[in-house]
Amino acid sequence: MKILFAVLFSLGIASPAVADTIDIGVLAYEGRQQALERWQPTADYLSRRLAPHRFRIVPLTHEEFDYAIKKDQLSFALTNPGHYVRLEVNHGASPIATFITRFKDQTLKRLSAVIFTRADSTLSHLDDLKGHRLAAVSREAFGGFQLARDALLNQGIDVLDDMRVDWLGFPHADVVQAVLNGHADAGVVRSGVLEKMASRHQIDLSRIRVLDRRSEEELPLLHSVALFPEWPFARLPSTDCELAKRVTIALMQMQPNDEAAIQSGGAGWTIPLDYSAVHRVLHRLEVEPYPPEPLSLLRLARVYGHWLTALALLLLISLAASIRFFRANKQLRTTQLALHRHQGQLEETVQQHTAELRRANRSLREEIASHMTMEQTLSRGCSAMQALCGIFLRDDLSRRQRLYSIVDSLRQYLGSESVLLSRCREGRFEAFGRNPTNETDSVPLSQSLAEQAISSKQILAREDSDGWKRYIACPVFVGGELCCLLEFSTSQPYPRGRPDDQRAAQAFSLELLNLISQWVGHEMLLLEQLEESESRRLDIQRRFASISPREKEVLTLLVRGESTKSMARALNLSTKTIEMHRANLIRKTQAKSSTELVQLTVLAEVCLDTQ
Repeated sequence: MKILFAVLFSLGIASPAVADTIDIGVLAYEGRQQALERWQPTADYLSRRLAPHRFRIVPLTHEEFDYAIKKDQLSFALTNPGHYVRLEVNHGASPIATFITRFKDQTLKRLSAVIFTRADSTLSHLDDLKGHRLAAVSREAFGGFQLARDALLNQGIDVLDDMRVDWLGFPHADVVQAVLNGHADAGVVRSGVLEKMASRHQIDLSRIRVLDRRSEEELPLLHSVALFPEWPFARLPSTDCELAKRVTIALMQMQPNDEAAIQSGGAGWTIPLDYSAVHRVLHRLEVEPYPPEPLSLLRLARVYGHWLTALALLLLISLAASIRFFRANKQLRTTQLALHRHQGQLEETVQQHTAELRRANRSLREEIASHMTMEQTLSRGCSAMQALCGIFLRDDLSRRQRLYSIVDSLRQYLGSESVLLSRCREGRFEAFGRNPTNETDSVPLSQSLAEQAISSKQILAREDSDGWKRYIACPVFVGGELCCLLEFSTSQPYPRGRPDDQRAAQAFSLELLNLISQWVGHEMLLLEQLEESESRRLDIQRRFASISPREKEVLTLLVRGESTKSMARALNLSTKTIEMHRANLIRKTQAKSSTELVQLTVLAEVCLDTQ
């Protein structure tokens, strides 16, 4: 027993640590299988160098990237420079290495774009392309479209407005063939595509003319625009810094003759290059993550600054002339009146001035008192806004609790005894939240006054009406439809002050209420949408509760996109048995097709065995 215990203890100590899986998102612009074949060797290389970590390539589209990052499912990202800038701005990604490509015996760290036509075409320069047909792979392709669009904008040509664009999708070879076959007048592809097709004897370079061809020692490939850094290997904000450092070191140590470098079509990795030029290109194009700027005074001043300056100078000159004329005319009238004024009117004038000063002094005191009241109102409003901001920033509150806290803060700010938040459903109101919670008043508190506020689509405030000393009804419309109703009521007399001051304070309070009520309406819609989404997700999960382990294995392979034959081989079953399991899965989950079954699986977040 002692020997057995010692052996078991030694085995427990020597057992290796359980490896965790590190997911690397890769932009699958030519399909998922191509991305796996090209980059999985790199993941295997990192797994060997950084054991016990196990690295895995996850091919994704642009939309799938955003979803996976929001769900915190990725640790690293490998994508083109344009898409990386989008990840940097929207999600805080940062580069740790830049890919090195291979051309014959040379290693390249930068890429460009080629704008080309047929050798027998009459087009010879970029400024000749206006009004012609252009072939490209995709709007989001950085080297395959966006660099060319930026270069043409410098020539005064907006591709999307001044040219007809055929979006052919990947691969780039389809764009080249479309130009050679005469289906397009010109095309744009990433640098290196033409040379690769020529090396495979797919095209003859003598049949192609590169427009505005550049010659740079750093990039011995055909290209038409400036050079930009190659694909970055980026770290996401949630990734451990120590792990990112170890990955960076491992990538830098990759040799050009490593299997991972050969399979990726490159020669390893280098320190991250500067991607600020990519930011500038996307900003000029006004594409994600830099959408078009809304019309604003700043943009108006930037575009029409010289005209606005001239207009301002003209207005200043006119204003100065008017002031000078007004002052001279006033001085002349004063002088004429002084000459005709009799000595005996001096005492009367003094008395009048004295009376006016008294009146002005009294008016000034009233104005000062009014200003002080307004300052107090503004102070209360600022305090209320600070309290509301504090509630907005609290992470420990649920969406429903935050909504209740906002409504109660409004009640306290307005000095009301009770508040009722009613939700409108199918023309009827139902209580969504009230304070104090033990109130049993009807919904709404005042049917007639609530209907008046809803019909006018404005905040209604009444005093000594319908049994309340003070009553406020605030209907909230979202998208033109009545969403909810906020009601504040007070049964005790409301303290009164000067009528003007009271009206100003009430107007300010109602403006603040109107502002916050819009947030309340949108928040209630979001809350309802979340409740509906959660209900639907739970319903879908219940459908998967009865599937068997074998059916779960078939479902796992089906989600991966495996065919019936490949699933039969993997599970050592007949194709008929696989078809039977698929039919059972569709029946149990109430799916209409295999495609809907896969969609329901993703929505239900079913835990599948992916080993």
